[in-house]
Amino acid sequence: MRIAAISLPELRVEVVRELARAKADTDAEAMGVREGIPLAIVVAAPPLTEANLLGNTRLDVVSREASALGVHPGQTIAQARARAPALAVRVVRPDAVQGVLERLAEVSLAFGATVSFANARPGEADASTSYGDVVWVDVTGCAHLHAPRDRAPGAHDGEAILAARLAHVFGGLGHSCAVAIADGPRVAAILACAAARARRARAHAVGGGARQRRLEEEVEPLLVVVPPGKNALALAPLPVSALPIGADDARWLTKLGVPTSAELRALPRSALATRLGARAAVVLGLADGEDRAPLAPYVPPEVPEEGVSLEYGVEGSEALTFVAKTLTDRLATRLAGRAVAASRIELDLVLDVALLRSDPESDHARDRIQRIAIDLPAPLSSASDLLAALRPKIERAVLRAPVLSAKLRAASLVHKPQAALSLFEPQPKAERALPRLVAELAADLGEGAVGKLSVGDTWVPEDRSRFVRLDIKATAKPRSVDTGTHASRARRLLASVPEPSRILAEPVLVPRDTVKVIRHLSRLEAVGWWKHLPGEGQRKGVDYVHAWVDEGSAWVEIDRATGQTRVCGWFD
Repeated sequence: MRIAAISLPELRVEVVRELARAKADTDAEAMGVREGIPLAIVVAAPPLTEANLLGNTRLDVVSREASALGVHPGQTIAQARARAPALAVRVVRPDAVQGVLERLAEVSLAFGATVSFANARPGEADASTSYGDVVWVDVTGCAHLHAPRDRAPGAHDGEAILAARLAHVFGGLGHSCAVAIADGPRVAAILACAAARARRARAHAVGGGARQRRLEEEVEPLLVVVPPGKNALALAPLPVSALPIGADDARWLTKLGVPTSAELRALPRSALATRLGARAAVVLGLADGEDRAPLAPYVPPEVPEEGVSLEYGVEGSEALTFVAKTLTDRLATRLAGRAVAASRIELDLVLDVALLRSDPESDHARDRIQRIAIDLPAPLSSASDLLAALRPKIERAVLRAPVLSAKLRAASLVHKPQAALSLFEPQPKAERALPRLVAELAADLGEGAVGKLSVGDTWVPEDRSRFVRLDIKATAKPRSVDTGTHASRARRLLASVPEPSRILAEPVLVPRDTVKVIRHLSRLEAVGWWKHLPGEGQRKGVDYVHAWVDEGSAWVEIDRATGQTRVCGWFD
């Protein structure tokens, strides 16, 4: 079983900075937590906040900048600020990264059918069994999908490219990560976490600013690919503290002169079992490279959705558009992992009940949510396209009260076909630009006002061109069965005579002597007689001619029974 583990050592720091950018009036620098400023995090449940932190409160997570100044997890705030006076301390809830990990797990579905994730548990008694914030992907049998085709691939070229692509995707989402592929999830997670710690130690030893370290990570992603059956060899140089054992046991082994996993394997098993207790079987098995732990698969919700809570109520369309951009960016990543597109999106705005302008006797629980829904004529999946479809609706929305939170969901999903780009054939730009343009027009004019003209299956001229709403069913190719397909009937009913470019909604009666016939076009006799009930009027004895009238070249209908002439359209 080949498992890819993506370690996210600074996920909570990244979440704090992202929230700071969203809530600050100008940018994250106004909140004092921008990149480059040392930051420490205390993971705690309510009611603890930044306002009631004490000097003896211990830190759970520190940023790279703080670690470079000698600040480490477990220190008190007073000890940390003695080393870094400019240290910023923030309180993060234990479940603050749950939504981020779920989103990243859905993104990883593009690389493997089974994904899982785990949260770090700083401060808990069993924190030694935690591998940090990590996402697992089962990539068994997927290496050949990424192997190079221009040359004979090596044994592990495909997995190396797969790991690089995983790192590129996570890095593109703004996350610092390390990727390891090994036999088993625990070994992969240990190697990924150890690689991230080693890079941080090297960066601090060499020096350089935060921007320089970020550029180095983008140029050279942190990748570890262990050949099958070589888990023990890969774990051998790692310290015993990398294994899932307690801190006291790791210190005891180090004092005995057993600093690495390779030396741990050489010790008598009976003595270690007595010291390590119930965890001995797991630790010794990992040291030997045995990792048969199953993945607890993450099952994404049937309807993908993203939500955000606002610091204060917003009312303007510009502020709501900014919120919608954040939601569309997040939702697009979930859609990409599922290889689907959205044909209907719904934006639920939770209003402030205290300022709700409504009838006092109305149901506040129901009126509190104001929904903006769009049925997309063509399915969309990219963030920019989804935002372009939402923007006209947001600009025209009349809010009954300030918005406290928002939730965006893709209520209807369709499969998004994937096609490889060709280097030698031009790619039609209309296929990429038309869905977004149609979605914007539909949101601005209404879903029923955007469509296309199609040839009707009838000989009645005014029914030959009909308006068809541009949706998924209308754009689907007609099913071909024998000679009676829709396409063949439409081609068979096409006439060879000229047809008008404009048809009037109501024919205009004109005197017969003002009509100069240029060409006879067609004659209709009892067309569609089976559609009329007995006694209803039918179209009989009607001639259509191309004629010249005072206003120009016209399409004229002549009633053979009464002789009346009516202008039904124009030839432009």
